Amino acid sequence: ELSSEKLGKAGSVREVSFGNTKEKMVVIEDCANSNAVTVLVRGGNQMIVDEAKRSLHDAMCVVRNLIKDNRIVYGGGSAEVACGLAVSKYADSVSGVDQ
Repeated sequence: ELSSEKLGKAGSVREVSFGNTKEKMVVIEDCANSNAVTVLVRGGNQMIVDEAKRSLHDAMCVVRNLIKDNRIVYGGGSAEVACGLAVSKYADSVSGVDQ
């Protein structure tokens, strides 16, 4: 049974045309109590779109994992760089062949 408690509320609902082919999309904005977000992914070919979707999925997984456990081990070689800097700093304090 459909009742007013089950219906949502929106500040504005509009149809937007975009792109060279004048594709249309319905945009619903200013919704009360909404935690949803829509991401529109477009690209020159399917490979670009697929890669963008994979990247978005990876980013959302990172956010989910940080919410579950906010301890971070930084990537991108940062641990190796930090170790290298520490060794270099220590090497400055050692003289002679031991260095």
